[in-house]
Amino acid sequence: MIRTEVTIGHPAGIHARVAAHAVLLASGHSASVFLRSSRGTASLTRLADLLRLDVREDAVVEILADGPDEVEALHEVATFLTSSTNDPAPHTASDEGCLLYTSDAADDLPCVDL
Repeated sequence: MIRTEVTIGHPAGIHARVAAHAVLLASGHSASVFLRSSRGTASLTRLADLLRLDVREDAVVEILADGPDEVEALHEVATFLTSSTNDPAPHTASDEGCLLYTSDAADDLPCVDL
């Protein structure tokens, strides 16, 4: 297991969009990744737990990673969380060639090619 301390650079702290992107980054690795703040520890596979920590801009947090690609996972998540950009780039459907829906109610709708 490796760990590092970082200062949150996002102006609004870890809000929903930032948290979702952090979870997406962490889930791209086989290592287990956690964030520890003064309010507790959350796995970066559980969005709700991460949001519950209510991490604000300039908060110092610890990121922990354990697994075969822990170095890469830790570096990627730490780099993102220390960034001062307001939000990650929104996900676009162009990579998949399909319009994405964000509601369960849209589950029965057909995929629309772009």
